[in-house]
Amino acid sequence: MFDSGLAASLALAMVLCAPAASGARAPLPADDSVWITVDADIFASAQRRLAPLPGLAGGVVLEKLDAHAGVVLTRLPAAAIDALAEIVHTEFRRCGGFIRHASRARAEAAMDRLREPRLLPLVLPFTIDQQAWVAALAGQVSEPAILSTITELSTAFPNRYHAHHAVHHSADWIRNLWLSLAAQRPDVTVDFFDHGGLTPQPSVILTIPGSSLPGEIVVLGGHQDSTRFGCSISSNPACVAPGADDDASGIAVLTEVIRVALANGFRPQRTVQFMAYAAEEVGLVGSEDIAATYDAQGKNVVAVLQQDMTAWEGSVQDIYVYTGNTDPELNAFVSDLVETYQPTLGWGSSTCGYACSDHASWWQFGYRASFAFESTFDQSNPYIHSINDTVASFGGSAVHAAKFARLAAAFMVETGLDGVVPPPMPFLDGFETADTSRWTVTIP
Repeated sequence: MFDSGLAASLALAMVLCAPAASGARAPLPADDSVWITVDADIFASAQRRLAPLPGLAGGVVLEKLDAHAGVVLTRLPAAAIDALAEIVHTEFRRCGGFIRHASRARAEAAMDRLREPRLLPLVLPFTIDQQAWVAALAGQVSEPAILSTITELSTAFPNRYHAHHAVHHSADWIRNLWLSLAAQRPDVTVDFFDHGGLTPQPSVILTIPGSSLPGEIVVLGGHQDSTRFGCSISSNPACVAPGADDDASGIAVLTEVIRVALANGFRPQRTVQFMAYAAEEVGLVGSEDIAATYDAQGKNVVAVLQQDMTAWEGSVQDIYVYTGNTDPELNAFVSDLVETYQPTLGWGSSTCGYACSDHASWWQFGYRASFAFESTFDQSNPYIHSINDTVASFGGSAVHAAKFARLAAAFMVETGLDGVVPPPMPFLDGFETADTSRWTVTIP
């Protein structure tokens, strides 16, 4: 028997996908089909649970169009996406599990890359050698500031579902917050990335341009959308999906790193971009579209760190580096950052299957990506995708999330800088800033 949320999603899918005549199944309209690559176990379950019921019209017939390494290529009506996402959450107790592609060609190309992945150099183009900078920035990470961002995003915008009628409000808020942090840095830009017909929700990208290596790009990302099954298909403004941990906590971590970086005049050699992705909960839509665009434009993304759920302290270790759809060399680098800069913390590894968060979008295009998470997969926050994913669910504290902010700050510095770069100069009276470009006069 279906739970009520899945029943609601599936009911809509059946109505919108019903055959034209009883006993016959109408072909799927070309403009209604969405192409996805999906975990093979999830595909098998969805194939069974979304199938037409005996004697009833409607339902969805999923075809296995291609398969490799535990991933299946298929298509389904857009109206069935919510039902598929709910199957992933209720049966497999996980997020993601599939990637929605903009076209059949893009989905087929993803399968081709699974068979023949891009070969990357074994040696990373950066090392851990910026202790002074990391100490300066990580030491200024503020737990109250992180908690404030989580609270505001999850209460002022309690439904950030990608197709909600007010979805632009939360994206505007993130963009305006990031713009305010960059107010004294004319070189820093904050832009929307529009996803066309894929989703009405835009992604938000803040860019700190690189000085000597601007063509090499470092990405730190998290998703801005939230979901709550059973009401995500409705535009009802009373539907509450706060998403405090999933993933206001990730956006708060990124925001705090932006704050300390710009307040201290951080100017990387490589270009650093912070991304608040759209529509992660319905197939990594925003990150897949951005990664595909960057790949088509030949952009050289050298490292990606995903921040998705950072506030729930559910396991023995503090930080878990996930091994699925990630780069082994970059994972080792992230683990070394924890040991170097937060030596009192414990770290471990876990896995969450195919396409469990936005790092997978970059990984599928052959970019190095890592995913640092709050716990092991089986001990992650049980309140996500519900009305109870609030700051109260993780004790009303950002202590755990602050660990990820310090890690993200270290990641930004160590991937963004090469060689000896002077750290910000301390001024005990607080009168001047460390960013000399803003001084009226400098004396040698």
